[in-house]
Amino acid sequence: MLRHAKAPLPSNAPPPSFLVVLLCLLVTACGGIDEDRVCTDIGGYSGVSVRWKAAGFADSAQADPDSLVARLCAQGVCESRTLGEDEHTSERHTSVQLDEDIGEVTVPVRFTVTSRDGGERVLFDERTDVTLRKSRPNGEHCPPTLFQGGLTADPKRGLTATGR
Repeated sequence: MLRHAKAPLPSNAPPPSFLVVLLCLLVTACGGIDEDRVCTDIGGYSGVSVRWKAAGFADSAQADPDSLVARLCAQGVCESRTLGEDEHTSERHTSVQLDEDIGEVTVPVRFTVTSRDGGERVLFDERTDVTLRKSRPNGEHCPPTLFQGGLTADPKRGLTATGR
């Protein structure tokens, strides 16, 4: 009978018990044990947001950018925002919060921009539908579960869905 001799471990190799402990630590750290899952605590809410640049609307209508008022309505919930001095130079976000458990549904949206210089002029008034998508900002198995939709408003291109 022919026997094969086991090769001895190199003198600098860790003992087998160390490798078992190391493997257990790696499995635990990578989420292998579900009951001890650690979640981050990123907040948020379900809703719709519109990204827009006030300067683009003011320039297209020759209006004072500091006189702009944005109004966003989604699913019957509305929010208005008046721009303050020097807020027109950067990108703005206008949003409305919807019911936390609204789900992945399509909601009607209306976004308007008006100018208050010399009366109230409507510079932009667009309607569209947006589909809310499920979002879990703290990881797939961690709360909260949010439903969010995003749009971009542009005076030339209108109101378009934001790629997610």
